[in-house]
Order: sequence, then C-alpha cells, then structure tokens
Amino acid sequence: MAQPTPDGPALVVNMFRMRPGIPPDRFAEFSATVDQPLCLAHSDIVTRFDAFRVAGPTGEAVGADIVEVMEVSDWNAWVRVRDHHPSLRPVMSGFDELVDPASVRSSFVVPILRGQ
Repeated sequence: MAQPTPDGPALVVNMFRMRPGIPPDRFAEFSATVDQPLCLAHSDIVTRFDAFRVAGPTGEAVGADIVEVMEVSDWNAWVRVRDHHPSLRPVMSGFDELVDPASVRSSFVVPILRGQ
C-alpha cells in the first residue's frame, strides 16, 4: 500500500544503497560537503537534516548503506524547491551519480509522544 504524502510539515526517513562500486565513504563526503549544506541553506523549509552511515553488517540486514532523517516545514514546498531550485542541481546530480535508484525507500514518520 502506498504511503500518502503529507500536506504541511513532515519528518521523512530515507534509506538507500550506493551504486555498484561506489563506497559509502564517497557518499558521506558528498553529504557533508554538498547535500546537507545546500539543503539546509533552504532553512525556511528544511528545519533538520541528519545523515547516517549504517555501521557494520547491519547494512545488509536493513538493505541500506545510508539513512537520512529530514524535517521540513512543508512537504509540497520542499518537493518544488528540491526539483526546481537551481541551487540544488549539485545535490540532485550527485545523488543520481552515487545512489542506486532502485534502493531508495522513503517513509514519513510521526513521533510517538511519551505520557499521552
């Protein structure tokens, strides 16, 4: 069953593998120097962006080399900026070069609040 996309704020978890022959360290460098800084430059929309390298053999178990957690103030606005803003072209081209597109899984998540 397809997950609905949210209207308004969203917390999304992206998980993916590298293209064959691309080491995860190469993505880590790209994330730290290009992806995170350029996305976070749109601070009116991107309010949080953390990226994690999956450690050890657990990567095989979860089917991912990288996990990203991104919080945006408005999902639809973010999609428009992500797909059309010239400042994010290096992000999109770098992602396309490094990431196996068939492996990308995105999940919208909501916090489970304590004491409620």
